[in-house]
Amino acid sequence: MMRNFTQSPVRSGAVSRRGVLAAALGSAVIALIAPLPALALDANAAKAHVQVTIDEVLALVQAAGNQGVKPKDFRALLEKRTAMPQIARFAAGPLWREMSDAQQSSYTGAFSHYVSTIYAARFQEYSGQTVDIGGANDRGKRGIEIASTVSGGGQVQVKVDWLVSDRPGRTVIADITIEGVSLLITQREEIAGIHRKQGSIDAMIDFLSSV
Repeated sequence: MMRNFTQSPVRSGAVSRRGVLAAALGSAVIALIAPLPALALDANAAKAHVQVTIDEVLALVQAAGNQGVKPKDFRALLEKRTAMPQIARFAAGPLWREMSDAQQSSYTGAFSHYVSTIYAARFQEYSGQTVDIGGANDRGKRGIEIASTVSGGGQVQVKVDWLVSDRPGRTVIADITIEGVSLLITQREEIAGIHRKQGSIDAMIDFLSSV
């Protein structure tokens, strides 16, 4: 099934060049899978979850029109479709263990704000891309991987795989891989880079909150 999206120039880098649509979705919807019993997820349910997520983002973009997607609206969508606290924790990597309880709480909120603000802005300039959802592959305990291609908007067709899991107790997108590049890992690297640049956990939190 095909869905139309817009195209936007984004920062340089392999992920940005290869799939701006999936990059914007992916950094927003990657979820850490908790070691809980799996539910009865099947290929059809996994495909439906990917499609509904894409449709909801598209509806938000269309409703926003020329005004652009508001970060608070995009954040509400993310918190509905993803496990945002777990996403933030995974992205923090080893830094999470260095944080106090208060810092963990502040960081989680700041991370959600940062992701919502950055990617809501990127969706403002999209036009002409489509997502064609393909087959499903069972990845065992990791979940079900849904293949897709992103095309249109004057760009070369891009292969995008969506890993869907219900191990957190609800269905989530656990990772998105764009031409072999995992956005789960990319997000962690980005946060690590921000921490290095800012010099401390508190400064990193302040930066994420200020975007």
